[in-house]
Amino acid sequence: MFTRTFLLSALALAGAEAFAPGATMIRSTQSARSCVTASPLRMQVNDEDKVEKPEPPRKRRTAIGNYSILDGSMPGDKSFDPLGFASTYPKLRIYREAELKHGRLAMLAALGWPVAEVLNGPISKAMGMQSTLVAGGLDPSVLNGGLEYISPAYWGGVFMFGAITELYATKMKSRAGFTSTLAALGFEDITGKDIDGDGQVGQPKMLEFDVSYMPGDLGFDPLGFYKGSEKDKSTWQLKEVNNGRLAMVAITLYAIQEAATKISAVSVLSNSFCGLLHCPPPV
Repeated sequence: MFTRTFLLSALALAGAEAFAPGATMIRSTQSARSCVTASPLRMQVNDEDKVEKPEPPRKRRTAIGNYSILDGSMPGDKSFDPLGFASTYPKLRIYREAELKHGRLAMLAALGWPVAEVLNGPISKAMGMQSTLVAGGLDPSVLNGGLEYISPAYWGGVFMFGAITELYATKMKSRAGFTSTLAALGFEDITGKDIDGDGQVGQPKMLEFDVSYMPGDLGFDPLGFYKGSEKDKSTWQLKEVNNGRLAMVAITLYAIQEAATKISAVSVLSNSFCGLLHCPPPV
């Protein structure tokens, strides 16, 4: 008797639930939640479907007192941003792109400046051309003078090389390029136009969640140096940034030193190396 009564009660309860949509929905929702929570396979699928978005660095106060987004995660980040240029994550990467470009040019210039002072005279003489070095064997520059003797074809070639390189960098997928640099410098606020093409006027946004973008990456590595683990790659990035910064300081000092002393940079460098190496005095 008890068994029959229990079975009838269970059937009545099941029928009541069948006609109670609210209760059924609650039970279904709870079952679905328990399945998602209990099934690691389901959670794995959800994780794979998610779009990875890098967490922007947190702003912190620099030594000078301004707030910056620098947090030490980017190679070469010393938290030195006294003017607060890196106010957003996209701006930080755009300025790093600009820093790398200037650093690479400076490294070429830091090598080319003394080499030109050594080889300009002999090469010009061998080719039957007039040397472009100014008095004292100095390289022509804004401070030294002598730029009027440089062929316009040279300046045209420099401009074309720079324009082609910049166009190539801009056309590559997810590269900052010249337009984003202008936006970071505030030209969109001045002109009221969307210069960088991110769909809005003001702060650049195109690089905010772009995990594939790495500042300065033009895909040029003919010798295959940039390989290995992420730690090795980070080490190469740090070396490039440090050497670029040193070269920018060096090329500035070249120009100032030659304008002030009228002594060629190659002479100063050779005397400095001889002082360190204790070279014998010339006979």
